[in-house]
Amino acid sequence: MSGLTKDKKFIVHVKDDANIVEALAMVDKQDMENPEDSVFPIFEGYIHNYLHLFWDPELNMIYDDVGMMAYGPDENGLMRKFMPIRDNIEFSLYPDSVIDLQPDPGC
Repeated sequence: MSGLTKDKKFIVHVKDDANIVEALAMVDKQDMENPEDSVFPIFEGYIHNYLHLFWDPELNMIYDDVGMMAYGPDENGLMRKFMPIRDNIEFSLYPDSVIDLQPDPGC
């Protein structure tokens, strides 16, 4: 998963049938263990965690104002295999997939 800052990425390892919510939870766990690597000022009280920023637990969906590009590698290793996460939040992520999330800054 890529963050908002250039070259800032989170590489997380999840179980084979993990979905986006489980992947975000792993990002939160990694962020708690290594706060100096955080993209956002989570520990300053502005944002509580990445799940809070991207996922609506009441509707079990990614917020509408979050931009998302979610792809896994095709048979040639190119990131062209689309993951329909917005249509199915329970969609199992492809191995070695890349998910870019961009929250709306509210400007």
